[in-house]
Amino acid sequence: MPTTPANDSAARYFGVGILGLGVMGLRMVNELKQHPHFSIPAAFDPAAPAGPVPMLDSVEAVIHHPEVDCLYIASPPNSHLALLTQAAQARKAVFCEKPLAASIDEAQACVAAIEAAGVPAAVNFPFASAAACLRLQELVHSGALGVVQEARLTLRFATWPRSWQTAASAWLARPSQGGFAREVLSHFMFLSLRLLGPGTIRRATLERGPAGTETGLQAVLDFGPVALTIDAAVAGEVDDHNRYEVRGSRDRAALVDWGRLEHGGATTERVLALPGQVQRLYQLLCGEPNHGLATVGEAAEVATLIEGLLSM
Repeated sequence: MPTTPANDSAARYFGVGILGLGVMGLRMVNELKQHPHFSIPAAFDPAAPAGPVPMLDSVEAVIHHPEVDCLYIASPPNSHLALLTQAAQARKAVFCEKPLAASIDEAQACVAAIEAAGVPAAVNFPFASAAACLRLQELVHSGALGVVQEARLTLRFATWPRSWQTAASAWLARPSQGGFAREVLSHFMFLSLRLLGPGTIRRATLERGPAGTETGLQAVLDFGPVALTIDAAVAGEVDDHNRYEVRGSRDRAALVDWGRLEHGGATTERVLALPGQVQRLYQLLCGEPNHGLATVGEAAEVATLIEGLLSM
């Protein structure tokens, strides 16, 4: 890692190696290029021999590249544990895509690998920096909604995988590591943890389609005294519809369509969260403790809830 003192963070620069150049990998590349203190010296994707950044011929070559300080892991979930462990053992920071893993055991092993290496690490849950989510968190934690009584989440998809995910359908459409619970519901589990604290599953009913991935999920989870009711299905008319509403004794507020907040009779415009995520990654790498990104521990809690639901 660079040796510039932590209190001189404005002068620090970091090289990010990219493992995986699918939709999320390319989005991250574009955003990193906009940040003045990041470079992308190396990348690897076995399905993409050419790309918008320097491409190397192996994972190991990227991990051990002398200009790489941090590995961004954007490969399918079943590869995360091995890649994260290799990066951590090489003393490189880690920024991993969600879900952290497709099993509880692997998620816990990811936590253990990071703790053993002691390297900076986080998981890319954009709700950690999305403006609407931060405002919703403020409303909940300040008591502006009164005593929170319940939360409700509705998810609908026209098809699964969604139309823009067809290039990744080989894994997204299979139950071993795909499905909408891991890919989409996990975001709202993370948000629930940030808003309401630790959660447990009270009950769940799961429906699966011919491919084995879930097509319907009805569930109730308890986050302390607050019940979260989930109504999710592949049965909509648009690629992606989501609404997460928190109801309190005095007021209510809702996160809709990923990044708009409904509250007080008004709805905010959606603000993209990825620029904020990249800035928080910079803060993490500079050693700032209050970077706000999702920790590997939080991501493991999310995986525990998701895999628990999928086991019903």
